[in-house]
Amino acid sequence: MKTGNKEYIRAIYVLDSSIELTDKKREYILAEKNNNLVNEVLKNRIKIEKDNGFHDRSREFEYWLYFRNDTNWSRCYKTGLAKTSLNYIFEGNVSEPIILKNKTAKGKDHENPKHFVLLQFSKNGNEVIIDLFMDFYPFKKALIELIIKEHQFYF
Repeated sequence: MKTGNKEYIRAIYVLDSSIELTDKKREYILAEKNNNLVNEVLKNRIKIEKDNGFHDRSREFEYWLYFRNDTNWSRCYKTGLAKTSLNYIFEGNVSEPIILKNKTAKGKDHENPKHFVLLQFSKNGNEVIIDLFMDFYPFKKALIELIIKEHQFYF
């Protein structure tokens, strides 16, 4: 699938009803994916949490998206999800660590955006669609809005 000349992978996740649901966090399992390949980013299980306001990022996030790549959620890949101009649509990035001797103020590795993520909730919240643009991240806010305007969303 493409938006403009940029290809993306679409993954469809459904709410995992075997896990206790809360207003603050929900877990989803992979329902289908257009190329049947779980890759370095997309995993069989994801978790979405409401932001608690304690992050030290420059952007305002509504939610955090975790990709289950480890046995403990706290060690999994995550991205903040920012609101867009469209209801139920959020954008974020999956970063790659930059391993340097110098660390952040919290002692962690620095990060650089690597993959662009568009996430869409169904109106009832039972499905989540993730469109992942591998090895592409638009740094300009205006470009992100143009991509969202032209993107063919699932719902």
